[in-house]
Amino acid sequence: MRESEVLRYKNTVNDLLDLGVNDYCDLGPGRGEIAIELKNKGKNICCLEAPWDFENRTSWSKDYEINVFKGEFFSSSFQKVIEQNVQCFSLIHAIAHFRFPPHIVLKEAYNKLEKNGYFYLSTVNGGSLDRVMKLFRGKALTEEVVEYVDMGEEYVKYCNPSGKYMIWDSWMHVKEYRDYELKKIFEDVGFKVVKLFHRNNFSHWKQNIASKFWPHLSEEIIIVGQK
Repeated sequence: MRESEVLRYKNTVNDLLDLGVNDYCDLGPGRGEIAIELKNKGKNICCLEAPWDFENRTSWSKDYEINVFKGEFFSSSFQKVIEQNVQCFSLIHAIAHFRFPPHIVLKEAYNKLEKNGYFYLSTVNGGSLDRVMKLFRGKALTEEVVEYVDMGEEYVKYCNPSGKYMIWDSWMHVKEYRDYELKKIFEDVGFKVVKLFHRNNFSHWKQNIASKFWPHLSEEIIIVGQK
């Protein structure tokens, strides 16, 4: 794991703990990096993961006795599939891959959350210094398109039932957001934005200097909404 990833996970866990709640649900937990740390800190943590290749992708959870519920983000009712109390949902660096409006996921979380519950979201900053420099150098702001990537039968079944390969099937970024866009989405759903800030997890002198004077050029956006 890269140093920047280790730092990002550490910062994320600290952010979540600072919210002062006990019951968490991590959406799309990956290899369980965040969930495991929260569990080790004595928190109640569950996860929601997509159905494709479910047993293999959630095998890590058994060793830590973490419940991972099976559900597709854009077609599942969180109230029905998540069978635990949730005071805080977390969505870590996933929204950039969404092919459908993220409002759908936030609404499901809003309906599941108890009063005063939180939705914590972090994502790559679409207006970071790296993106700005790429633009000045004449490079593409989005990822390279390839002709075909085999994502497996389970992925086709649940995420692209048309069977016709889409360029986004390779997990490239569909949409990178700016802070004001995320704030509007949260408020449109009904959340009160209680925290919105930028952060660097990559240690680079140019990035750090630029972010000191213009925080909006930092590489990560963190936003927290409260019901």
